[in-house]
Amino acid sequence: MTRIEWIEKYLQEAEKLIYENKIEEGFRIMKGLLYEEPGYGSLHNHLGWAYMYYSSADGMAELHLKMAIKFNREFAPAYLHLGTLLIRTGRYDEALGYLETGLTKFNANRTMLLEKIASVYELKKDYTKAIRMYKEALASTAGFDANTYTEAIKRCRKKRWVLMFTF
Repeated sequence: MTRIEWIEKYLQEAEKLIYENKIEEGFRIMKGLLYEEPGYGSLHNHLGWAYMYYSSADGMAELHLKMAIKFNREFAPAYLHLGTLLIRTGRYDEALGYLETGLTKFNANRTMLLEKIASVYELKKDYTKAIRMYKEALASTAGFDANTYTEAIKRCRKKRWVLMFTF
């Protein structure tokens, strides 16, 4: 889907308002844009992101993130956000599917997607796969996240070791 610049400018303004804790104003702008272009994937992604992080409406967040994917299957951020939401709601297998699909998209945030995939495996107690994914995330980062991933690998190794000796 082609990028609609005038909508993107309004989305930036709405995002700025939300970051300034003017959440209702940001939502108002985005909801108004839905009347102008209801099939714009980036708009639905922004709405899903806002609902997920700035309200308690997980259902609305999921709806808009799925709509973002429906209207623009190549828009990588929606896969990351939807995967994150599904992890928060304990739907790990579903999250894994979206996150892995997100890895195949152009301009995907590979490091974040790998980190989320690793956390799914960690939550599922599959520490060997979690370690592998944290290592991939470590290899794909420019360095500032290196300590986070190194600590996650150590944590998973400890959990795996403890799990081996639990009766």
